[in-house]
Amino acid sequence: MSRGEQARRAILDAAERLIAEQGVRVPLRDIALAAGHRNNSAVNYYFRTRQELIDAIVRRRLEPMEQERHRMLDAVDVNARDDVEVLLRVMVVPLFTVNSIYYARFLQAAALHLSTDADQTPNSVWPRVMEGLAHAVPTTDHATRQRRVAAVATAMFALLADHERRAQLDPHTAGTAAELVAMLAAMLTAPVPMLTTA
Repeated sequence: MSRGEQARRAILDAAERLIAEQGVRVPLRDIALAAGHRNNSAVNYYFRTRQELIDAIVRRRLEPMEQERHRMLDAVDVNARDDVEVLLRVMVVPLFTVNSIYYARFLQAAALHLSTDADQTPNSVWPRVMEGLAHAVPTTDHATRQRRVAAVATAMFALLADHERRAQLDPHTAGTAAELVAMLAAMLTAPVPMLTTA
């Protein structure tokens, strides 16, 4: 690995950690210092904007996770590919195994700055999984299904961030991927209240 690649990786590591701990507005000079640079403009040398830095952090984690999700889906029996817990495991397990103890908290802190076109990523499993999850919501109303799936995705990232925090403090209290999947499945498939007019 070249010196430039090492410097870029150190900046990505530092930015992921500091955004997770302090929020997305952490000063770039603090990121540069945490990455071992004395020059305050080191971050801007590798990333023109804060948004470009955030996108680079996501991209480096997303690509291996997408590969793992493809492997997981390919290993599932065709008849089980619409199973709620199977689909949720495909989404959750790669996030549990990502090589970072800050990534879920980073995602939570940077939520408003994340690209919303995950389904535009070439060969992404996200659209297929989201469609399967939407059909698991016990209603035929499209808007209700979309709201429920969005709420489950929000809950998933919040629970993953909480898992990271707990794992850092006391791994015995962190819970498991299976527990998180069960909670999300219950939320997704809970009965939809009947609308009443007053």
